[in-house]
Amino acid sequence: MDKHYQQFLVVAELGNISQAAEHLGLSQPTLTNNMKKLEAAFDVPLFIRRSKGVELTEYGLKFQEQALDLQRRHHALLHAMADLKARKTRKLKIGTGDAWWELFVKQALQHYSADHPSISVQLEFGNHLKLMDLLVHGHIDLFVGHEIVGLSRKCPVRFIPLLQDEEALFVHQSHPLLVNQRTATDIELYPLLQVTPDSEHFRQLLENPQPKQLNLERQKASERIVYEINSLSASLDMLRHTRAIMPYPKSMTVFFARAGIVPLPSDGLGQTSTVGLYQLNQLQADHVEEFKQQLIQNVPPAETYP
Repeated sequence: MDKHYQQFLVVAELGNISQAAEHLGLSQPTLTNNMKKLEAAFDVPLFIRRSKGVELTEYGLKFQEQALDLQRRHHALLHAMADLKARKTRKLKIGTGDAWWELFVKQALQHYSADHPSISVQLEFGNHLKLMDLLVHGHIDLFVGHEIVGLSRKCPVRFIPLLQDEEALFVHQSHPLLVNQRTATDIELYPLLQVTPDSEHFRQLLENPQPKQLNLERQKASERIVYEINSLSASLDMLRHTRAIMPYPKSMTVFFARAGIVPLPSDGLGQTSTVGLYQLNQLQADHVEEFKQQLIQNVPPAETYP
């Protein structure tokens, strides 16, 4: 930001050139001359000189308003540049869904950190729309999640497929549906538990919201009791103490079994989707590219899934 603009803001705030000069570490004649240069540049009077200080003219008030806006944008730019520099040098910022963390991201990060102990790491958890918002705003370098069907073409991102995922319906191991023969209608009688559901705040990322809406209709979400929980751990606690049903990646079957959570018997026709890695559609820093390769290497083969 122009130094004369910065000096003007100090004078405007203090209302006294002598005090402003002392605050800025300048001589009073130098600061007075700089303010006169500003007035000459705009060909308008910015100050009314009084015996005890200065007041802003109508032009001065308008200039103060615009200079403050420039100052805010300048600070935001400095912050953004510092953040970009950190991401491209010594900090890895990644996002993931809880399932993929347990399945392979955790192991990949452990291996990477062991090989690069001096690099800082920022880890964000959430559903794919939240993580996409963080990615397009430059807050993370990449994330692992389901492919977003209907994503806006304005999002400057690239998707790298990693694996195919099948949805299962998880319940507590003593759930009534495990004892009695079930039908689709029976399932709809029980509460639906949604882990890290989509937030309306991120819907602007979708160019076509219909696939999301069709999925909610398939689950009869508008006709059932719904528990929306933004924590996988809390979701498992809720399943253990209620008769709720939780749609979740089938690949988590072994992990959930330790907590007494099991999938309902399936006919093999569960919803399938692609899980992959999202990154900005631009050249990645070397350390980000290296971690990406580590991630790809740690994706388990399909035959290891339940």
